[in-house]
Amino acid sequence: MIDFSIRNPLMVNLMLVIILLTGVISWYAMPQEMFPVVEQDKVRITTVFEGASPEEMERQVTLPIEQELDGLADIDVVSSTSSEGSSSILIELKSGSDVDNFMRKVRTALDQVDDLPDEAEEPELARLETRFPVISVSLFGSISRGELYRIATDIKDQLIQLPGVASVGMAGDREWEVWVVVDPRVMAALSVSLNQIAHALRNNLRDLPGGTLKSSGGDIRLRGMGVPPDPDRMAAIVLRHDEQGGQLRLGDLAQVQLRLEESQTLGRFNGKPSVNMTINKTSQASTINVANLVNEFVLEHRGTLPAGVSLGLFNDLSVYVKNRLDTVKSSGIVGLALVLLALYLMLNFRVAFITALGIPVSFLVAVIALHMLGYSINMVSLFAFLIALGLIVDDAIIVNENIYRHLEMGESPAAAAALGTKEVYWPVVASTTTTIAAFMPMFAIGGTMGAFIAVIPVVVSASLAGSLLEAFGVLPSHAKEFLRATRERKPGRIDWSALNRRYTQLLRRCLDYRYPVAMLSIGVLAITIVFAQTRIPFLLFSHVDVGQFFVNVEAPSTYSIDDASRLADKLEETLMQTLKEDELETLLSNVGVMFIDFHRVKIGSRYIQLIVDLKQQKPRGFIERWISPLVSLKFSWEGSRERSSKAVIEDVRQALQQIPGIQRMSILRTQGGPAGADIEIGVVGESVDRISQTAETIRTYLSRMPGVSDARQDMDPGKLEYRYQLNERGRRLGLTQTELSNAVRTGFLGLKLAHVSWRDKRIPVRLIYNDELRRDAGALERLPITLDDGRTLYLGDVADIVEARGYNSINRRNLHRLATITAEVDPKVTTPNQVLERITTEFSRLAEGQRLIFLGEKKKAEESIIGMQRAGVIALAIIFFILAALFRSLLDPLVVMFAIPFGAIGVIVGHVMFDFHLQFLSLIGFLALTGIVVNDSLILIDFAKRLRREGWERKAALVEAGRVRIRPILLTSATTFLGISPLIFFATGQTAFLSPMAVSLGFGLLFATVLILLALPCFYLIADDMRIRVTSRFGAGEDNAVLATDN
Repeated sequence: MIDFSIRNPLMVNLMLVIILLTGVISWYAMPQEMFPVVEQDKVRITTVFEGASPEEMERQVTLPIEQELDGLADIDVVSSTSSEGSSSILIELKSGSDVDNFMRKVRTALDQVDDLPDEAEEPELARLETRFPVISVSLFGSISRGELYRIATDIKDQLIQLPGVASVGMAGDREWEVWVVVDPRVMAALSVSLNQIAHALRNNLRDLPGGTLKSSGGDIRLRGMGVPPDPDRMAAIVLRHDEQGGQLRLGDLAQVQLRLEESQTLGRFNGKPSVNMTINKTSQASTINVANLVNEFVLEHRGTLPAGVSLGLFNDLSVYVKNRLDTVKSSGIVGLALVLLALYLMLNFRVAFITALGIPVSFLVAVIALHMLGYSINMVSLFAFLIALGLIVDDAIIVNENIYRHLEMGESPAAAAALGTKEVYWPVVASTTTTIAAFMPMFAIGGTMGAFIAVIPVVVSASLAGSLLEAFGVLPSHAKEFLRATRERKPGRIDWSALNRRYTQLLRRCLDYRYPVAMLSIGVLAITIVFAQTRIPFLLFSHVDVGQFFVNVEAPSTYSIDDASRLADKLEETLMQTLKEDELETLLSNVGVMFIDFHRVKIGSRYIQLIVDLKQQKPRGFIERWISPLVSLKFSWEGSRERSSKAVIEDVRQALQQIPGIQRMSILRTQGGPAGADIEIGVVGESVDRISQTAETIRTYLSRMPGVSDARQDMDPGKLEYRYQLNERGRRLGLTQTELSNAVRTGFLGLKLAHVSWRDKRIPVRLIYNDELRRDAGALERLPITLDDGRTLYLGDVADIVEARGYNSINRRNLHRLATITAEVDPKVTTPNQVLERITTEFSRLAEGQRLIFLGEKKKAEESIIGMQRAGVIALAIIFFILAALFRSLLDPLVVMFAIPFGAIGVIVGHVMFDFHLQFLSLIGFLALTGIVVNDSLILIDFAKRLRREGWERKAALVEAGRVRIRPILLTSATTFLGISPLIFFATGQTAFLSPMAVSLGFGLLFATVLILLALPCFYLIADDMRIRVTSRFGAGEDNAVLATDN
């Protein structure tokens, strides 16, 4: 490759053009996201049993299905929620499972469940698909909800036709139904039962095929047409005839109404009734492009709507994507400028220019690889490019430095390019390979975290592969054409000779006192590690200012949907008064539903959720204020808020807590990474009452801890229940419990008799009691029940009625009941791990049959640390293997790798300087640091070993190696540090989420570089002392066989 590059400069340049064009096309073809899309292997089984209590759902639906699933292979966790009228079972599979094959097994298992209630719908099995929400549209106004829904349906049909839109979800909508409303007192007077009305309706509403008439003119299809869903036509249905020819019609005892189903949830936008639509994009569409199309659609259609109705936009993720990507790009531009400046200062202009040419080549190779592998442009992939920015010039620096050395020796440009490149070929390949080896084990980190960061090793590895291609396939050709030796070398703007003199003097002193230097270095490392373990807490992810938060409110269990709606009015009014004019962008309210995360939701009339979108915060920091506008060509900062979202939330919390009717409230900020609540603790047991009491005790304890807020538990008392059971008199009269329950169920819940066609839809016909009776609790005992034989009985006479209270929902995990306690923490006061340690100590002994399990942050932290440990061991093993193959020694690789732990000193110092907790991304930065530190060590030790093979004395060889290699070591370290320095010093907003990784990598490299230049030669010399002692004691054969020599 090297000789081909030198002999064929035209082909080399044509190859560069191809890479350039392919890379640019690939960049614009990739979708743009805020974070990587994380696919999760999860399956959900949903069963609807309308009107059933949570206890009934668990006993009659959830338990039979769970028992049938028990024993299936590939299951990791089974979680279920039984709530009013619904059972949801979420199955998390083990990593690497075949989801399609597993779903076939589940379908077979469901077919074997034969004891589900007849009234329950068939269980629905679905794989959880990753959705790509882009933006939400709200149709709102002061008109009837029925008309609002009709207009929204038309808009939804148009939105789904936009390019890049995969689906449009609707919330706050209600389906049309035909209600046959009866009064049981009138039915009793006319001796008509519910069964007789239902039978008449079923016999008259159905359309039935009548076969085919074989006429001479051809076949004619025959159809029997049922009564259409017209109130007057249906009211004329005959229920019975008497002997005198009289008829009893449906309209004599019932009202037929075409109406919307009863509200279960209500949507509101900026205080007005709304139907809300969420636009999901296809996997390959760009968030920004789809959002732009939706914005244009809304602007065009606002003028076509009826008076008092409008369209609003909220939760526009494209704004966050665009702003954050611009900021990361800006950080990249600043980092690139600093790298180029460092090259210019440390090298002469020609060498710096040729070295810098490798940056776009390496990046474009990585872009091509990303596109081919199906990745997107997001904050994590862009950060990976920032990491690679300082790494990809290392190869070119070493090669260029060596080529120029040969030019100074009087060789021709072609010979210097060939010899200079070949001479460092294997060390450069080894150093690049060790860096790739440090990143590649990130693929071994499983779960959501592993998928979240999987793009980092892809970008870095592809960029480094591109740098190798540029260093050995492109650079020799350019060096031959552009580099020329001069009489007096111009080494740049730094006086390297003076630096070399001072450095070699210091290095000689260190080598003379190598044992004290080594002990001091190890002592500092030990102290630093102990300090980190005792004084720097671990946090999975930090909170960043995203500009969105959720207000979750739970009202008393007695609240109806109308009561909760009135409470929502007060919440909205107070919140709008609390926020300043330049802070509130949109306010969306959900009544009757509370979204916990993408896969969990609470449904009930007591739940209220306010979703608050704040205006963009005023730019902060050098990057956002001056660099980002240059990239995005936006210089208008009008209307931006001054306060952080945290300050806004504190004011909102204080204001809302004063409103009566709030039983429990929590305010949650959108996380900066793939995490949920800071604290999530589970109490596992069999008795719902007992685990609920334990959960409430833990919640109370958490709420009193400093730094802990919004402590809550999910085992809340449910609605008041009237439980009726057939008594002895009812049994003597021939009634059964099923007949009694069906009579009450039909009247109060409604019996769906059939589906009829209306406006190109199939809508249900429901038989139900009138609203007056269904809202009168006192009338229950006097409820008349008319039997098919004409007798009328009263519920209070034939049934015992008792008052009780259940739970809003019953959760289970791996076949055991579960109560979950969640809370948020202020990282400036405490951390999740510290809180959980206190919980573990305080509640070490629970009641018999109960135990604590840690979910959420604790579970993810443990998994991530285990994954990091596994990845670190793999990385070290691969690096050791590469170095052993290069040095043909087992001892020298250990000396080179001894520089790795010294990077930990810089990591800890950096986190202390910036007041950061150690985080998951901090560990990722340290893992990436290992390969880079090995590179600098390899450059120094390899050159020293080469000098020793040429006959140099060992101390002299180390001093000379340090003198010659200090510039490439400092240059490679400086370019890496400067490349990520914008994220270290200037990160604000969402990019601050990535700062801990940058701090680990940057400061770890700075401290490791100093120790590599001064302490590592001491450790090498100590190892050589040991080698000499071993040789003198056991002989050279042992040395050659086990430890190897420098020969």
